[in-house]
Amino acid sequence: MKHPAFLLVPVFMFADYFLTLAGAVLKDRKYGDHFKTEHYELNPIWQKDVARKKWLNPRQIALVVVGSCLVILPMEFVELPEPFVQGVLGCLLAVLGMVIGRHLSNLMIFRYVIRKPDEISGQVTLTHSLLLSWSLYQNLAVLVPLALIAVFSPSPLVIGACVGAVLVLAVHWRWIRKHRKRARASTQPSGS
Repeated sequence: MKHPAFLLVPVFMFADYFLTLAGAVLKDRKYGDHFKTEHYELNPIWQKDVARKKWLNPRQIALVVVGSCLVILPMEFVELPEPFVQGVLGCLLAVLGMVIGRHLSNLMIFRYVIRKPDEISGQVTLTHSLLLSWSLYQNLAVLVPLALIAVFSPSPLVIGACVGAVLVLAVHWRWIRKHRKRARASTQPSGS
């Protein structure tokens, strides 16, 4: 195999889904008593499956298989310039790494609240729009250092990672716009 690092793509895609479900389970144990949200999952595609805690999900498995093939096969069987391959790898690792890092952070916070429930009291309700915006802004913590590294030590891998971080922000922005549009439509009186 010319580029074994691409095998991380399906591993990270499965990890993303299963860490999401693990987070949803842990959130319900104590954290969810204090922070009320419309959805745990930010991605609208998976919200219903995560809410149902659907551990075996044929749609997700198919997405991992098809997505991995669409990425890995061209990298292995098409003669592509190495800088391009490194850029794609950087992009994918940044996107998937950011997502998995967020999941691990959530799991640690949820476990902390379970272990030390006396350190939190009260209840806050967060709109889904706020949760999406919060996630968008927190992702800047990845983009800013990556951009600085790219300025001082440019390489296809780092530039690809910057592109991946920007894509994560763009997707969040798109989810926010769609959510707000749906929210406005649902509050408008019928017949308007």
